[in-house]
Amino acid sequence: MEKKEVFNWPPLESDPEILTDYMQSLGMSKSWELLEVIGLDPELLCMVPKSTVALVLTYARAEAKEVKAKKTEVAVTPDINFYMWQTKTLDNACGLIACIHAVFNNLAIVPVAEGSPLKEFYNVAIKQSPEERAATLDGFTSIKSVHRDCGKKGQSNQVERKEDTQYHFICFTRNDKKQLIELDGVVKKPILLSEKCDDADFIKTVANEILKRLSAVSYTHLTLPTNREV
Repeated sequence: MEKKEVFNWPPLESDPEILTDYMQSLGMSKSWELLEVIGLDPELLCMVPKSTVALVLTYARAEAKEVKAKKTEVAVTPDINFYMWQTKTLDNACGLIACIHAVFNNLAIVPVAEGSPLKEFYNVAIKQSPEERAATLDGFTSIKSVHRDCGKKGQSNQVERKEDTQYHFICFTRNDKKQLIELDGVVKKPILLSEKCDDADFIKTVANEILKRLSAVSYTHLTLPTNREV
């Protein structure tokens, strides 16, 4: 009997160029990319493109309790097009999951190529529960291959165990109602952060939410998908 390969998802470098290349290799349109947010001060936020549709936050796992303790959550599960869990088998796939949340909840304006690994995964997973989507991703060979190659890039030390990974990725985006939503694969449901978040207020509102809970956290790294042509 053939022994099934055990795939340990390597952590991704928190680098916008690496993540952009990764998502484009999976099928995200090349007119979209991830850029770094260099700070949360008002004058620095003015540099963030107005076409931004999602923000991916990376923070130190050691500060996870601080992050969660500072959350202001509304006890309502918001509508969202796509949400998936990060189960134990997806050990270090939080970077991929955060990027998937950013893209799949903005498909009306962030194109994904037909026949690409990302599109094929979406076509299967959109019909499934958040937990089933995790199992589907864990079995998606074409995505694993790209992820393995991407995990070799950058300056981070490569680790095999989830407990050795220093950082965690989450996503902030909006739904069709313009509600601000937080998507974290290790949380069992999307989190509604604001009932109303207009286009002009998106980055400022996300920045304020991050500052509320991360004022005591030692390290953050921010990236976001944005349209190159706007």
